[in-house]
Amino acid sequence: MDKVVVVVDGTPAGDAAVDWVIDRARVRHAFAPFSVEVTTVYDPMPSESVLAGQDFRVVYSDAVDSAAARVTAAEPAVSVAAVVRTGQPRAELVRASHGADLFVVGTSRRGTVPDSIYGSLAIRLAAAAPCPTVVVPAGWSPGRSGVMVALEGTGQQPAVADFAAREALAAGEPLTIVHTWSVPTLIAVAAFAHPRVWGAMNELHGAALATTVAHVRASWPGVVVQERLKEGNAARILTEDAAEAALLVVGRSDHGTVADALLGSTSHDVLLAMPCPVAVVPWRGSAAGEALTSA
Repeated sequence: MDKVVVVVDGTPAGDAAVDWVIDRARVRHAFAPFSVEVTTVYDPMPSESVLAGQDFRVVYSDAVDSAAARVTAAEPAVSVAAVVRTGQPRAELVRASHGADLFVVGTSRRGTVPDSIYGSLAIRLAAAAPCPTVVVPAGWSPGRSGVMVALEGTGQQPAVADFAAREALAAGEPLTIVHTWSVPTLIAVAAFAHPRVWGAMNELHGAALATTVAHVRASWPGVVVQERLKEGNAARILTEDAAEAALLVVGRSDHGTVADALLGSTSHDVLLAMPCPVAVVPWRGSAAGEALTSA
């Protein structure tokens, strides 16, 4: 059984993350049961012993217990645990993600300064977690539909496409595969004089999209697949196209260590814009390309 770890912090962003997990359990628990761990991090302040004569761990315990009770009340069939970790928040949350199949964190970041420590950490956690990470914007509520997966370049990312297809199948939603491409401005200016270059580029990326679509349709026959090939700024296109989506899935290049795990500029910019909940899925570049190309 998969394990979902969701982070709470006493803010609307943390509440939204819990709401998203509850909704996920509602629509897919019968299809693919999973357990839930509600967690937070207690980072003791040196002044606590002076202020109160004891630590404030009970405040954090109450927060995770309350959130866990909310999950249980909404979905009694889901196994729920409440865990308070102690230490530096980012380090402890990354450690928590190592025991998860899916990591969920809220954010208040939408182009403004976040009012929560977890709002500022969400992007860094998405870049470091070894499992797929879903970042949920504060104020999120259910009601949107469709899963969208974003792909760039001519290489293949089967882990990203398969995660998106699995989520779409479990939720009974269609999957839209969006492949974007662009060229640097200086090259674009020079290429205007050679229209065939644009046609060749579009054809090349169209072939990459077709390979991904064929893989998903063969591997996930129960999923309704739609496809879009667009030229332009990827983050802008995705932010606009995913405005009404239930989930946007993007990839993150992962070379096996936290130090080597990087968010690309597109994933980073999408997480700043947060058009909807965004899932960041790690994938191994070379292995992914070989796996899907040969599928």
